[in-house]
Amino acid sequence: MGIFDFFKKKNNSQENVSTPVQEMEMPEEKVVEEVVEEVVQTIPEVSSQPVEEPKVNEEYEKIRIYNDYIVYSIALQLRGEYTPISAFEKENGEVEGFAYMVTEDAYALSPQQAIAQMEEKFESELQEGKIKSYVILYHSQFDHNGNHTPAIQEGEFKGISLAYHFAGDEKKKTGLPYIFENQNITYKGFAEFSHEENNAIMNHQLIEGQNYFQNTEGIAAPEMTNEAGIIIRKSNVHNMMNTWSGIFGHQNLQTKDYGQYLNAILTQSESSDPPVDIKSKTEFDGVTFKTTLTEELSIIIPEVTTDYTLDFETRSIREWENALNLQAIVAGPARETFGVWFFATDYAENKNTYMTQPHLKVNISGIVFILDIHTNTDLPDGTKMSEDFTTYAPSQDLPNYACFDFIGQVVDFKETELLEDRSVKGYILKLKLITNEENEDFFTIDAFVNKENMRMETLTKGMKVTGALQLQGKIAG
Repeated sequence: MGIFDFFKKKNNSQENVSTPVQEMEMPEEKVVEEVVEEVVQTIPEVSSQPVEEPKVNEEYEKIRIYNDYIVYSIALQLRGEYTPISAFEKENGEVEGFAYMVTEDAYALSPQQAIAQMEEKFESELQEGKIKSYVILYHSQFDHNGNHTPAIQEGEFKGISLAYHFAGDEKKKTGLPYIFENQNITYKGFAEFSHEENNAIMNHQLIEGQNYFQNTEGIAAPEMTNEAGIIIRKSNVHNMMNTWSGIFGHQNLQTKDYGQYLNAILTQSESSDPPVDIKSKTEFDGVTFKTTLTEELSIIIPEVTTDYTLDFETRSIREWENALNLQAIVAGPARETFGVWFFATDYAENKNTYMTQPHLKVNISGIVFILDIHTNTDLPDGTKMSEDFTTYAPSQDLPNYACFDFIGQVVDFKETELLEDRSVKGYILKLKLITNEENEDFFTIDAFVNKENMRMETLTKGMKVTGALQLQGKIAG
């Protein structure tokens, strides 16, 4: 559903939202009986009490200029987006929106960062007289309790907070609490506003096609080039969910609690000094669950066993800030010919080497996410390819994860089973990704594939396959 569709259809039956606001108790309506009486001329009685004019809610009158953005924030939530947004009042009284825009999939501001940067920006402009007021809208733990702490984790989302500041007044905050009930969202209304004022906000209409964010600022990932000439880029949104999905199987990962199993390994490793021998739980035929322990972070990485080695030159490193910069994707040319990106399974212990020594020998292997039979040797433009044609290309679906779509050849394979109960079943493939007549192993890697992620029943040597995989690597010892 588009962002404007809800508001166009809001009078129809909605299955996912209700927007009542707090109602004020109204006196019962008196029933007037019609009575025929003798008409007597009388002089109308004039009340000595002056008619009391309705009081003006000054806070409502201030905030109402931002009704577009209150409604817009609600609309974003209804389509599953919880990003902070803001707006400001120009000197001429016009109101315009401002938002941070993600320019690449690898980096985004946290809600706390976005809120803090917006506030710093607008406070500076307010002091300089460039704007008359501003409002920042974000999801918080607010529930008529004064707690406007940004909501980050599940269970913390209680309301939409408004942080606002008008010239000549102090900074203030208010909030629009909501509750989740049976997949519905109910907005409870601003406590400071009357029923009529709340209804005026909730019934406010957005204009389809109008650009409400005339001002945006792109979020660029931090980047620098170090003394070794290596480009260091940052990421803060990546995780290993797809990697574990390749190990345990896409469906199994959704239905079985492998997280409990992995946490048990970490707990056993951390609780012993020195750590106890946990090889039986972590080392299997073809795959090792590698445990990395630091004072601040404990992680497990599945590592496919291989002795396949490439000459490699590091050109760039994508560090994961959300993993304390202890995980990274490393990229550069291999054999001085073809480009390779790989998830470095040894980055935590060999970070300094990756940063300072561009020319390395690395072990490269892979985890296959999807495996299918390849039958069509024609390229999209109709070009006929030879039967031994193989290739790989960066994934468009999973950028910055060292993931590739490929057409390869199964040179050899063997069955393997993971976990103590042998419940995870798969194959270790010897998978040719580049055909070279002079060198059979020019780019032929060992790769694990879970049987659940295969779209065929039987493997045979020499068969052509296609799919998607993540390359991983480590410095050869």
